[in-house]
Amino acid sequence: MTSLDSPARNPIRAVLWDIDGTLMDSEPWHQQITVEVCRGYGHELSDEDCRSMHGVAFREIYAALHARRPFPIDLHAWADEINAQYVASVHQVRPREGAFALVEAFAARGLAQACVSNGGRMIVDANMRAMSIPHFRFSIAREDVANGKPHPEPYLLAAKMLGLPPEACAVIEDSPTGARSAKAAGMLTIAWPQHPAVVFDTVDHLVEDPGALDWDALCG
Repeated sequence: MTSLDSPARNPIRAVLWDIDGTLMDSEPWHQQITVEVCRGYGHELSDEDCRSMHGVAFREIYAALHARRPFPIDLHAWADEINAQYVASVHQVRPREGAFALVEAFAARGLAQACVSNGGRMIVDANMRAMSIPHFRFSIAREDVANGKPHPEPYLLAAKMLGLPPEACAVIEDSPTGARSAKAAGMLTIAWPQHPAVVFDTVDHLVEDPGALDWDALCG
């Protein structure tokens, strides 16, 4: 675990979770389905293409691929095709190891919790149903904001909905895109990558296990 020195912060009162790749081990499913759908329209995605899509919203992925080779269908039809296949498979997606235990531990501390995703509402709702965790106050999907991650708007909206200042919120993210969003919102940013090779910009903590942080100190 590594962390960067930072000035004293307000006590943490809430934890905001990314979903795909953070709470749910869903990235391999999203990647496989996206590769298969794109192949059907003449796009062969490389490993580098897949890495560059990590944490990026559908509209940005579609725009980049469409510029390379035009799709015969529009963004919404393309996204709906991918989403429908994921929703049909969501019962097979497993939680990320240790994630649900952390949710329970934070609930026991009395911390408010919510989910903030860059995914569409169809995917977010499917994941929320699959997780079936009572401790999340709400979920935010890409359609709920004008600007998705890495813009701070999704996390700022979450803080507003919780009635808390951004600096009272901690964020757990697995992608650089999500971490940039949280950091830009002024929140305590915890990077919990699944792959050690992932490179992050400045974060407050880069960890192998968020539970190993000193939450007594963070919560004041």
